[in-house]
Amino acid sequence: MIRLSSEFFALAVLAAMMVAGCSPVATPTDAPTDPPSVSPAPKSASPTETQPKHILWEVAGKTNQVYLLGSVHLLREDDYPLPAIYGRVYDEAEKLVMELDMDDIDLLQMQQQMITAGMTTDGRSLQQILGETQWRKASAMAESMDIELEMLNSVEPWFAALTVVELQMLKLGFDPSLGVEFHFLRRAQADSKPIEGLESVAQQITFFDRLPLETQSRFFLKALEDAQTIDEGIEDLINAWRSGNTAAMHDELTEGFDGFPTVYDSLVVRRNQAWVRNIADLLDDEDDYLVIVGALHLIGDDSVVGLLSAQGYSLKQL
Repeated sequence: MIRLSSEFFALAVLAAMMVAGCSPVATPTDAPTDPPSVSPAPKSASPTETQPKHILWEVAGKTNQVYLLGSVHLLREDDYPLPAIYGRVYDEAEKLVMELDMDDIDLLQMQQQMITAGMTTDGRSLQQILGETQWRKASAMAESMDIELEMLNSVEPWFAALTVVELQMLKLGFDPSLGVEFHFLRRAQADSKPIEGLESVAQQITFFDRLPLETQSRFFLKALEDAQTIDEGIEDLINAWRSGNTAAMHDELTEGFDGFPTVYDSLVVRRNQAWVRNIADLLDDEDDYLVIVGALHLIGDDSVVGLLSAQGYSLKQL
């Protein structure tokens, strides 16, 4: 059983890991050279064998193929090489599509934009937004992780939550420059392969910034609580992602959103609905595409995969 709570992993994945490039802490401008990029190609399976699945789907267009790859935005060196099939679908695609147009953005400027949006604007501090009782509780949890909460006193709860999440992920060796997007960004730049984006930096930030402060505060406290035990389940979830175990990922990632329907609707459902319209246009093109988005966006009935299937498109998990 995966012990890391789904709310926290969803926050980590959707924010520090899966909101591509929007990092409040690390700026992967000087990205290191990738570890070995993909695993050796597996031997062909016999008729009685089943090839392993991945968080990867092939969608049949009128005259082309669109591949949907579920990403984790922060990975470790030990998570490489990536599955060989990732490299194969990258080679087959003429163009890449990511959450953001990663080859045309200034990462430092993007980080500054996020920091600016995260600052409180009504004159209140984080301590005042939380109230004294919750502030003391939050400070104690932060202190247990060697995080001085006072340094976040001028930011809104959503930004504080992302910062705590990413600080803990960095301690475990997770690095945005090793995430799936940055891996394929470097490959695409080397190959002069074009990259398009599904949304803008401002849109991604707005998904968090427009959440009600009460919701942000509850989510921040939950993130602090779960961050204390992040190392207890992250390995299982990464393994589920690598092995394409959609059932395990769906159960763990969606169950915890029961108490945060506004967050789920803002960060997942609305974005999926918007992206599906864009992806439908790609399926009417002649070029093959590799679309790379956060893994949670490809799992479940209201996912990109589920919505495309409901519209009658033919999808196959690879």
